Amino acid sequence: MWRGGFVDCHCHLSARDFQEDVEEVIEQAKQSGVAAIVAVAEYSEEFERIIELSNRYHGFVMPCLGVHPVQGLPPQDQRGATLQVMGGGCCEVLTHLSVLYL
Repeated sequence: MWRGGFVDCHCHLSARDFQEDVEEVIEQAKQSGVAAIVAVAEYSEEFERIIELSNRYHGFVMPCLGVHPVQGLPPQDQRGATLQVMGGGCCEVLTHLSVLYL
């Protein structure tokens, strides 16, 4: 049930920038009135970390799994992620999420 409050709807908690202080960042968010964080990935390699954070902070960190268009290419060459780019972990991630949230 929704309790109300702010939702950070695009947060890169799985980024290397937060490896050392993710607990502090999450606590500061809670103290500031944030009710939930939607954790997003820039690369598919971050999925495991997002799942780990959503398990550790269940009900507060919500996983959002997808990837940006290929980084570093000129705009005309950019594309969305394909299943090949996402790798074989997609089915495992979806199974995990269905257990957590269905």
